[in-house]
Amino acid sequence: MKTYPQIELGEWTKVGEGYNGEAYISASRPGVMLKLVRRELGAAHKVEQEFNASRTAYEIGIPCPRVYEIVRNGEEHGYLCQAIEGKKSIARLCSDFPDRIPEFAAKMADWGRAVHSTPIRAGEYVPSMKELLTKAVEQSPLLTPSQREGLQSVVLEMPDDKTCLHGDFQPGNIILADGKHYWIDLGWLAQGWYMMDLAHMFKMLVEDSVIPQVQDLTHMSREQMLRFWDSFARAYTGIDDVDALNRQLRPYAALDIVRTFHLHASDNPALLSFLKNCISRHLSDI
Repeated sequence: MKTYPQIELGEWTKVGEGYNGEAYISASRPGVMLKLVRRELGAAHKVEQEFNASRTAYEIGIPCPRVYEIVRNGEEHGYLCQAIEGKKSIARLCSDFPDRIPEFAAKMADWGRAVHSTPIRAGEYVPSMKELLTKAVEQSPLLTPSQREGLQSVVLEMPDDKTCLHGDFQPGNIILADGKHYWIDLGWLAQGWYMMDLAHMFKMLVEDSVIPQVQDLTHMSREQMLRFWDSFARAYTGIDDVDALNRQLRPYAALDIVRTFHLHASDNPALLSFLKNCISRHLSDI
């Protein structure tokens, strides 16, 4: 395995912290931010995935911070990337200015459609979503035999689109600064059908909006998340029947749970039970 340069944190000042990592800046590196990833996600191969996926996104024209170099702090890894001054996520802006939620949702719909119409080639760091889902469904411990068979049919019938998926498509992963927007946290960048990105956001903003940790993550109340989703869905699709779209997305939301668990497995019994119940609820109508 490749050994990456050691970073001296004494030269850097922490400017942000999340569940999985920390952000730093240094007076000696103007315009550069250090993103240091924590715990198991700080393993070299995990950071290599996010770094190379982000670099691919930048190279094909997706608006995102430029990445420069992978570094390490002991056994934990991170990378140097472009620092975006004065940034705020759409989620944070919706929390600060709830009366503007329809405006921010419409902007994300426009920018999301642009991502979903950008061609991308599948490769080592950009998987085909359809191939990833096929493997995840086949191996998932979350599924009953009948659920597995049903989801295998759903995957098989998905279009073979060759365009971008963000992979973690939600309003916390798009930031605004100086009249520009940037997509962030691109480690799950993939090639595939746009409905998987929509299903991921639907699951988060509608189904999971009752969970306090999700409210903390988005800085939004459940009511604000539901309003955002309703406005986004109308702006993205041009339809008024959001309930019909929600029903259509349910099997893909189940697939999103299976994919997420496949990428970040856990042996926590409470989590396994919760995810199985979520899958059953999503598949109750099919």
